[in-house]
Amino acid sequence: MGGSIIQSLTPHRRSLFGFLVVIVVLNGFWFFGFLNKSVEPEALQVLPVDRTGVSVQDPWKLSPADNLNFPFPTLTARENLRNDTFYVTGFALAGFTNQFIAFMHLIYLGLQSERIPVIPPFTPSHMSDNAGALRFGTVMNMTSLSKVLRRPILEWSDVKDYPANGSVILTHKPTDPAVEHIGCWSLRQRSLKIPVWVPMSENILKIDLSFTRVPGFAFFEEKEESELQLKFPALASLIVPKHPHPAAKNQPLMVPSKMGSKLKPDEHMACFDFMYYISTGVKKYEFENRWSLAWNSVGKHIKFTDEMLALAKEYLTRSLYGDQAAGQTDIPPIITVHIRRGDFKTHCANGQKAPCYPPLSKYRQVIEKVQAEVLKTLNINATRVIVASGKHPRSNYHALEVIASLPLDESDPKFWEEVTSFGWNYLDHTVERTMERYGEWYPVLIDKVALSMGIGFVGTEGSTFSILNARRVEDWNGGATDMVSFR
Repeated sequence: MGGSIIQSLTPHRRSLFGFLVVIVVLNGFWFFGFLNKSVEPEALQVLPVDRTGVSVQDPWKLSPADNLNFPFPTLTARENLRNDTFYVTGFALAGFTNQFIAFMHLIYLGLQSERIPVIPPFTPSHMSDNAGALRFGTVMNMTSLSKVLRRPILEWSDVKDYPANGSVILTHKPTDPAVEHIGCWSLRQRSLKIPVWVPMSENILKIDLSFTRVPGFAFFEEKEESELQLKFPALASLIVPKHPHPAAKNQPLMVPSKMGSKLKPDEHMACFDFMYYISTGVKKYEFENRWSLAWNSVGKHIKFTDEMLALAKEYLTRSLYGDQAAGQTDIPPIITVHIRRGDFKTHCANGQKAPCYPPLSKYRQVIEKVQAEVLKTLNINATRVIVASGKHPRSNYHALEVIASLPLDESDPKFWEEVTSFGWNYLDHTVERTMERYGEWYPVLIDKVALSMGIGFVGTEGSTFSILNARRVEDWNGGATDMVSFR
């Protein structure tokens, strides 16, 4: 019937009908994408990925220079900071572990406030000032951290030029063109009238810091003048780029800098004096808890560098295999143990007199408990563990069934005799000549890395050294952990 209708049309109308048919067909092709190049599906661009599944071409990790004015550190930090980017830095004192916690908090605060964290170097504590500064990236893998967080993380060494192992006691003169005056926030408790001075950081980085106290709402207990703990959300609100909390604008100067500058807190590079005592506001000392947001979102992703891992493996191999270490390539499953003594001698129950340390037999009981759990849950018979201590009086490469790791705070020969009587052993930094070969930082660094390699871990309750190592063994190795209490 359709053909008869077309045939009944005049030649002119048949031509017009055909033209309309062609237009309809072409529009159909266009609509469905056969001719419309703009809606053609583009070829899927597959970027190479690493073992974490993150693209190796992610811009935040290609180069720190992507977030700075220059691809190299400059004489001053100020000339290297981009005008369209905001940064945050902070400092710390005390031992390596507590400085690490402060820098973990710095990175977490950077995430909360949409600022790029700029991590300072570690400064020496529990060692001589001659140890010098230690750059964060010497120990921690900055590349993997940025990739996992999908955010840029910088070090001061990316921003400003200073010696890698520079002196922390060499002061600078106001006429030095590298000296910079920076206004910082102080997180010191309100019952004290001075900030937490960080002279070693100021010396190595050639910065001169003046301080303003954060407002009361930033403290965990707002009405308690002696409160140490502060809250991440409150601190983040003070440094939100371009739109900070109104209280950030009207706080009085706490103290001038040592060179006499009286600067308000810097808006471009937000700055804090001591970033250890911070929590989300749920509980004080949150990092001690398994649910800690700072640890779970940041800390567990701060891995050791490949160089530090390789060095610790060498030490473990020599301690485990002694004269046969040269032919060994694998580390067996081990239980690592941290026995905190030294300053913990006053952790006494009522009626006890110092020193009050848990007996080593108690550590042995907990070690056996962890070994049983590893065998049950992972089907791994972890009978070997290693000990790390640079102050150990002698070396023994025999009876390597258990290795306990001890900090550099115990030199009592009787204690070590009891350790070896249990068949435990250690990383002997005296025999290894660790300090002579690598410097004062490395006994504790190698201990930390070696301890993280356990499939099980036993620590001392209340020690941040033990707490962080337990988290590493749990999160990195899927291992079992436990703590020995003083009770």
